[in-house]
Amino acid sequence: MDIVSTINNSISIVSRLRDISKNLSEAEFKNLLADLSTELADAKLQIADLKIQLAIQTDELRALKSANPEAKQKPTIKWGCYKFDGEEGLYCSACYDSKGQKSLTNRLNSNRRSCPVCKAVIGS
Repeated sequence: MDIVSTINNSISIVSRLRDISKNLSEAEFKNLLADLSTELADAKLQIADLKIQLAIQTDELRALKSANPEAKQKPTIKWGCYKFDGEEGLYCSACYDSKGQKSLTNRLNSNRRSCPVCKAVIGS
């Protein structure tokens, strides 16, 4: 049973208790209260499980981000292209921004460069 249906069942039981509380015998009332307690306990356990799953996934995401060295690199801009520390050449900003790929650009003339991957012409 998922958390939403558990909570919906709990709300339904509470509504039933309100509607018929005046006409119920003590035994019926206690049974409905026991049902409500069970539903709420189930919801509490499911919420705890979801919190654990969220924590695990958050840790996995953090590990993946720290394991990816390119995610940490911040390029500088030179002549409209990206330049990365410790690497030679100028890279296409469109390819890097859209796909995370480092595509070396080719020099066309003194003012323009082109990307062999996306065919972008960069420069003035």
